[in-house]
Amino acid sequence: MNKFKGNKKGTDKVISVYWFAILFIVAGGIVYMVSAFYGNPYDVREIEAGLLSDKTAGCISYAGYLREGVLSQEFKDNFPERCNLNFEVEDTYGWKEQGQYFLKLNFYDFNSYPAANSLFEISAGNPNLDDSCNLEGEQMPFCLERELYVLAEDGKPYTVKIISAIGKTEKNIQ
Repeated sequence: MNKFKGNKKGTDKVISVYWFAILFIVAGGIVYMVSAFYGNPYDVREIEAGLLSDKTAGCISYAGYLREGVLSQEFKDNFPERCNLNFEVEDTYGWKEQGQYFLKLNFYDFNSYPAANSLFEISAGNPNLDDSCNLEGEQMPFCLERELYVLAEDGKPYTVKIISAIGKTEKNIQ
């Protein structure tokens, strides 16, 4: 004889209430995580600008020395091709016409930097982004400025200022 046989239906009802409560908590957590992940886009322009600067620094120098031919006019004229830089973007918001990347290299004499003017300048991309670098505001392009110290083949030291600017404000800032 089992004296607990009559209470089985009552305990099943209590367990089913807890089961539905746990189910709703898990479903709510999943909905929250998905909305947090897909709700707002992440602003990755800072990372893009850093990668562009790093790739450029690796293209023009190796182990603290300026690569051969970097100060030539031929390198300046074919800079994006020589460094394997691709400034093409998707055609969202009409970006193909206006360009969303800008990169500028200024070479200075190490001994007279920062007072001296640039000895040699190389630039590629949309120059309008460079003009917006000094402006403040949420809808402005992200600009990153880095300096690099290198030695030329003849042992002459240079300071190279790399300025990279990334637009894409329509996609990254909402």
